[in-house]
Amino acid sequence: MKLKIILILCLIGLTSCEVSSVDTDDPNYVFDGRGGIKCKANGELLTSDYSFGGTGYSEELQFVPWNNENYMSIYFRDKGHSPDYISQWINIEIVDVIPETVQVGNIYSLESELDSNSGKYRINSPDYNYSTDDQNTGELKILYHDLENRILGGTFEYDAIDENGVIVEIREGEFDMKY
Repeated sequence: MKLKIILILCLIGLTSCEVSSVDTDDPNYVFDGRGGIKCKANGELLTSDYSFGGTGYSEELQFVPWNNENYMSIYFRDKGHSPDYISQWINIEIVDVIPETVQVGNIYSLESELDSNSGKYRINSPDYNYSTDDQNTGELKILYHDLENRILGGTFEYDAIDENGVIVEIREGEFDMKY
């Protein structure tokens, strides 16, 4: 009997820890770092998926020094849904930024991935095969930043193009994440 009660409590605990979905259009939305990230790719809603392998959600917001520069990187993966389970990835990189320089109201242009800020998209591929460039651009806006608690929130949208000229429209992107 005790084992059944423990099992039931564990199941309730696992199901009640769901992350609240970010919704920056809601005037009552409170940024707390638990909203996650989402966007639409050509109208299809993409959200990060939970991994039961102990890694948590397949999303990440980090500030990293690399190759004598500082980057802000936002990444997430949607593993897809039945019946195809087609994985899709979003990656945004902002160059020359550290947490202390990110302010509410900052707008970062997403352009060519060579030496500048960029937005990328891939679908079931080892490489990001769609990326912003000089003609296909976008932006990332900072709506909330709590430096002390390391919470960052905002919106993004961009067009990403592949080598054949096919464009994927990334729209209604929102994030509320801890770094």
